Amino acid sequence: MARTLPRYTYWTYALAFLGAHLAFMPLFVLLLPRHVETFALENTANVLSWLLLSGGIVAGFANVAAGALGDHWVRRFGSRRGLIAIGTGMLFMAYVGLALAGSIASLFAAVVFFQIALNCCFSPLGALLADHFPDEVKGRLGGLLTAALPASSLLVVPIAFLYPDDGALPFLLIGGLVVACLLPLLVTWGLGPVIEIDHPLPKNSIDLAQDDNPVINPSLWADISLAWLSRILVQTGAAFVIGYIYLYLSVANLRQEGWSDTGPSEVLAALTAPSAVIAIMMTLIAGALSDRTRNRRIPLFAFACLFGAGMAILAMAGALAWFFVGYVVLQAALAAYLSVDTALIAQLVTGHPRRGLLLGVMNLSNTLPSIIVPVIALAAFNESEVGAILSGMFWAFALAALIAGALVLLIRSVR
Repeated sequence: MARTLPRYTYWTYALAFLGAHLAFMPLFVLLLPRHVETFALENTANVLSWLLLSGGIVAGFANVAAGALGDHWVRRFGSRRGLIAIGTGMLFMAYVGLALAGSIASLFAAVVFFQIALNCCFSPLGALLADHFPDEVKGRLGGLLTAALPASSLLVVPIAFLYPDDGALPFLLIGGLVVACLLPLLVTWGLGPVIEIDHPLPKNSIDLAQDDNPVINPSLWADISLAWLSRILVQTGAAFVIGYIYLYLSVANLRQEGWSDTGPSEVLAALTAPSAVIAIMMTLIAGALSDRTRNRRIPLFAFACLFGAGMAILAMAGALAWFFVGYVVLQAALAAYLSVDTALIAQLVTGHPRRGLLLGVMNLSNTLPSIIVPVIALAAFNESEVGAILSGMFWAFALAALIAGALVLLIRSVR
């Protein structure tokens, strides 16, 4: 019998997911690089890279730990609701710390605490898709959830225009918005009991070991590994764009008539709005299409290749107009890829008693890029040639995206 949930649960869940994305997108795209610039004007690239690296290392451990803790929470309390509530409170505290940070040292401490708080909230929140929602809606809901990524970047626009200079107020404003987005889900809940394995599973899904500990069959493990590798290649490129797009705009010669007196904050705001709107539309279309066609792999391949094309355009864009085109293509393709990928991963792990831990390991493909990118940047950066080095990195991540698309085609247990 098909499982039916109250319609409002889809929207409160999507709003909560938006809140989790609001917690990090404006921070890493605009607020953190700009904050670093006030403390390390002569060495912004290196200090920002060390901050991203430290936060990424903490995030990798925190996400897996939060996934395992979420599984324990389900066994003990029946849902992940309490853990998400704790993460929400910690996120607001983290934003207060970021707002009050008055030195590089205190900023490092605030970023580390922020990553712990974010993953304490984000990891169990992501597992809800496998916990409570049936397979037949995972594509559409995955599209709705992934729309949170470009939608959260829209907040960069008013923040950049209303607060063109660094200050504490935008940090506190975002912290309050994050809590406001998460509260409806926590207060109303309504998701019902966790989905158990109540239907025959494919032979490659789950085996039970003699000690009754569920283990993953090797063929399914191979598919999860392919999905993991594909996502980490795409997400590494995305992490590079998120972390360094402001710096690229600051150092690259992309000026043209009508923009000569415009600062990087305002250019980034103008760049973000149209790309975010298009990306939101793409997530919804891609998720629904993958449900209707019952095919996840071909759309993932196409969107990974399109993402690579956007990276290539950014790498060779000499005019601001072409930069705009590349950024729109990149953001739309990324959002569509993550929309379908979210559904594919949730479909792979649905019903497994350790799905929170599995999703935590899978989410290393989201957190490890925040370690990989600054390590590459620190090794490559020469302060006198930052623009050329960043352009070369765009080319490298364009190639990585093409490889990511090819890997998806090798998955067998999901069409």
